[in-house]
Amino acid sequence: MRIVHIIDYFQPKLGYQETFLAREHAKSGHEVYVVTSDLYNPGVYFDAQDMLGPRKTGTGFFIEEGIRVWRLRTLFELPNIIWIVGLESKVQELKPDVVIMHGITNFSAVRLARLKKKTGEFKLVYDDHATPDNAIGIMRVLYPLFRWTFSGLIQKSADALVAILPETKAFMQEKYGIPFERIITIPLGADDELFRFEDIARSEVRRELAISNDDIVVIFTGKIVPGKKLHTLIEAAADLMVNHSNIKVMLVGNGPQSYIEELKYLVSSKNLENEFTWHGLVPNEQLYKYYSAADISIWPFGASIGMREAMACSLPLIIGENARVSELIEYGNGLLFREGDSSDLMRQIAKLLDPDLRKQMGRDSRRLIEDKFNWKMIARQFIE
Repeated sequence: MRIVHIIDYFQPKLGYQETFLAREHAKSGHEVYVVTSDLYNPGVYFDAQDMLGPRKTGTGFFIEEGIRVWRLRTLFELPNIIWIVGLESKVQELKPDVVIMHGITNFSAVRLARLKKKTGEFKLVYDDHATPDNAIGIMRVLYPLFRWTFSGLIQKSADALVAILPETKAFMQEKYGIPFERIITIPLGADDELFRFEDIARSEVRRELAISNDDIVVIFTGKIVPGKKLHTLIEAAADLMVNHSNIKVMLVGNGPQSYIEELKYLVSSKNLENEFTWHGLVPNEQLYKYYSAADISIWPFGASIGMREAMACSLPLIIGENARVSELIEYGNGLLFREGDSSDLMRQIAKLLDPDLRKQMGRDSRRLIEDKFNWKMIARQFIE
């Protein structure tokens, strides 16, 4: 089949669902294209500009991370709104069997619905990632406006509507007015070929970062922003380090420099500068090396696709009890803690100082990815 993925912003170096889905569909023998704008997402660009280069990419046909991409000119851009010039004509030119539209509450989604209604020449799938956390600021006004104006058109045009979480499914019903029974839940996943434990990578990264073989390394990856509540991890690790001098913490990612400096000040106030490693953003294809160098993965607040990638690299998880991803520790491969409670987080980390338990939970993490949360299976579900 010929499959076209549509997304307003596309930055494959950073990973994300649309990159892996397009890649897996191509690996499965389908003819795959991504149609997108000539801009990178402003929400991620500030932290990733050194990796991505200029925010305006240019227009035309490109091969990006092995994916065939058509980048079209942006007519205008406002917060949460972008207009891609020639979107409909490009889709018609490509003559797809299936179009997967990433996102529902945007102009591109509405334009695809109108094109489908007009031509009926392709199957149209929408997927959405929103949760109650998205209903803030101007979106509190835009969601009811969308429900009143465009939701009916999209429902009539869609052959399938996909949510990535049960919470997303409930959100789509409440905010978009889409009947619950029309929405299919298909989770996020991990590339279990790219993300795997590798001994050589472990040695290389530990040598580069001056981490000894005897150290137990706790890793966090993702945006270093206040909403991730990383001070909880710092406080928990600091308390544990009083009696365990071989614990190290590795934070991989970028964020506002003022917040990073605030966290570094907290670390220095405890005289633990040598126990914490700060590493900037890493290309998605290189992240497995840093997971391989670690022993425990922790996300103090919220959910992240990095959780699944860490699992694929055979790491046990420690996550907040309200992270809405309890399915990720279904095989007994992770621990929950009370979010915001650094003492409880410290107790959960302490349990994983047992090397046998840590290794067993890591093996179970990998097994869960292979059984349920790999992109091969997820890409197939989109086609089905």
